[in-house]
Amino acid sequence: MRRTAEESARTRAALMDAALLVFAETGVANARLVDIAARANVTRGAVYHHFEDKMALYGAILAESWDALTVSVWAELDGEGPARARLTAFLLAWLRDLRENERFRALLAITMNGSNPMPDGMDDTAKIEGLYDWQQRLARVVSPAAAASLLAWLCGTAMLAAADPGLLPAADPAGIESLLGGML
Repeated sequence: MRRTAEESARTRAALMDAALLVFAETGVANARLVDIAARANVTRGAVYHHFEDKMALYGAILAESWDALTVSVWAELDGEGPARARLTAFLLAWLRDLRENERFRALLAITMNGSNPMPDGMDDTAKIEGLYDWQQRLARVVSPAAAASLLAWLCGTAMLAAADPGLLPAADPAGIESLLGGML
């Protein structure tokens, strides 16, 4: 049976979504394509139709998911208004999405996990450049030293959330204000 481009796009999106969650749960090295296909409710052949192998699927997730899953959080920082208010809203959104958005948490987990192999044609350069970009975005709002500290906090909370979202600090404006009070 011939599939339409729309059906093919839906299948590819379902595979990427399923793979993101399986990679976060099991680690990229331990993930099996048969489990990803089952989670996406497609055949393993569908995986190979869209992706050469597991590492190509992993590379597609890293390359294509960042903007979609992080845009709303970064929009808080990039918005209008006083810097401190934007930073507070950004950090609250960060904690909220780490707690409540399984896909946001999963993307950060597979990205921050240093034991995950990089796909062919990719190296840690992209990850490092991404972290520098985060730091530069933060430095538009706070001093470079505070931006470095906030970057460490962002990475630390991402790692805590990967282990157990219950370990995260509360998404509480007073808690965020106390954090910022020591930095700003």
